[in-house]
Amino acid sequence: MIFATALRPFLERRPDALDLIEVEPQTLWLADDAFAGPFFEFTPGIEMIAALPGHKLVHSVGMPLGGTRTPDPAQCALIASTVARLGSPWVSEHLSVAGTPHRASGFLLPPLQTGAGVAMAAANIRSFAAAVARPVAIETGVAYLARKAFEMPDGTFVAEVVREAGCGILLDLHNLYCNQRNGRIRIETFLDQIPLDRVWEVHLAGGGEKDGYWLDSHSGPMPPDLVAMAREILQSLPNLGALNFEIYNTFLERMDPSALDGIVDELRGLWDHAGRTTGDAPPPKEPLRAGVPPDAPSPALWEERLTEAVWKDEPENHPFDEDGTPLRLYSGLARSFRGSMLARALPRTMRYLLLRDGRGVEDMLARYFKRISPRLYTPLEAGAFAAWLRPMAGADAILAGLLDYDMAFLRIVRSGEAQIVRFPGNPAPIFEALAEARLPPPPVPPEWEVEILPDGFSVPDFAANQTAS
Repeated sequence: MIFATALRPFLERRPDALDLIEVEPQTLWLADDAFAGPFFEFTPGIEMIAALPGHKLVHSVGMPLGGTRTPDPAQCALIASTVARLGSPWVSEHLSVAGTPHRASGFLLPPLQTGAGVAMAAANIRSFAAAVARPVAIETGVAYLARKAFEMPDGTFVAEVVREAGCGILLDLHNLYCNQRNGRIRIETFLDQIPLDRVWEVHLAGGGEKDGYWLDSHSGPMPPDLVAMAREILQSLPNLGALNFEIYNTFLERMDPSALDGIVDELRGLWDHAGRTTGDAPPPKEPLRAGVPPDAPSPALWEERLTEAVWKDEPENHPFDEDGTPLRLYSGLARSFRGSMLARALPRTMRYLLLRDGRGVEDMLARYFKRISPRLYTPLEAGAFAAWLRPMAGADAILAGLLDYDMAFLRIVRSGEAQIVRFPGNPAPIFEALAEARLPPPPVPPEWEVEILPDGFSVPDFAANQTAS
């Protein structure tokens, strides 16, 4: 399973239930800038995972390989270090785009499936593999957009990338399940188009419906029909080395232990029948397309327009009118993710705003999301929001104090130094009111100073493994 902190009780209760843990290294990083770095790894977190029973696999989630942004040497160096310590036999990354080389979209988006897109992705994969010193498997993505007439079929695109890059495939069956349910391509058609002998790993997950789409939300058990399909598909993968289940930490925290037991036992049953077919995988059945059709955009223009449409929630920036509805969906998902980062990083500030302004907070966040592009790392997103919000705090001394208080904890993580926060009065009544979901009373002078001390970690924990572009 993908490692999450909420998985720890299960691992303590059933230490032999899982053969491997998959690690997403960027979830244990800090960065001073999401693009330029420097990047800092929380080394004790990696060491804790290394000490868990079973094998480890590294699944990168910060450098999708399907666009014009090339693999960053600084980030690759950190991943290579993690790979070496965990003994990961390969590294996987998404065959997607997540923005332009200088701006994030806030969500993984489909790459341009043309000959130019193949060449670009293959070059990125080769560069990434050389930098991390391991073979690379590309993850098959979910795409809520309809495939364009000038694009290769989904499986053909993957097959061409794999052929040119010499890489493996991380076959995400729940992503394919989403694409089938949403009308993009049937799973069996996709599988007919790819070299099944290049599939090294399979991902499974659960999802849910939103706005008429089935989402790859990693939110619970697998749909029963996906389980049935997976049982048959896994038998046709002669070189399958790993089967992983994905669920986000927030859903795992709320899951009944017996439900998690059921998922793991179901995975074990699927694995027991994997790879039973030993014949050669069939070649792609659809003819491959060469060249670039005259009406196809360049990969750079494709991702620039997609990025603008998603992070600004302006579908008109994308030149294909039929994509308006899915682009609104992408934008909503990206903004929901950004909002969850703010709720985690600025819990007192966000609770106060909700108590003070109610539904007006949604309008406030919409203005922020439209003006400030995604920052990718939670502390960076929180810092950008704080800088945007601070001038609007005005005479609201409680808001100013809570914002400084929440940000002080993030500054401690980065600097390791004690922080002084000023409040317009005794902060205790303010915190008590927030804990009881009440709007705090006006503060009573005099001004208070609160010193917040580092606890439980040191800056060397992050600085032990760091690098800059």
